[in-house]
Amino acid sequence: MARFYTILAIIGAAVAFTEACTSSSGRTPSWDLSDNSEIYPTYDPGTGAVGGGYEIRFRRGADETAERVFNLIDRAGDGCIDVSEWTTEGGSVINFAEFLNADDQNGDEKISWDEFPKANKANKA
Repeated sequence: MARFYTILAIIGAAVAFTEACTSSSGRTPSWDLSDNSEIYPTYDPGTGAVGGGYEIRFRRGADETAERVFNLIDRAGDGCIDVSEWTTEGGSVINFAEFLNADDQNGDEKISWDEFPKANKANKA
């Protein structure tokens, strides 16, 4: 019976340690420093180097409008988002192609302001 309680205690400690060492991003082990930053250990098996990483997660505020987001992505200011502007903001080409298939109504391979709110509403639904 003592062996059972010992194993149970070890499992409980492992679960508690894992929970304590998981940040809001889900990376284990890592520790939140604030709502939008965390630190985590790193290891490169190729060189055997041990180090640490630091990540800052930028989040757009909930009060930003679709128009403001559209204008941030539309770097050229031409009223359309093209693939180069999309990838500059961190989007993938494959993701943009899916975006075009679903929302590019006029077939110009760009997302205009008129097409953007439709995509924005679909993503929120």
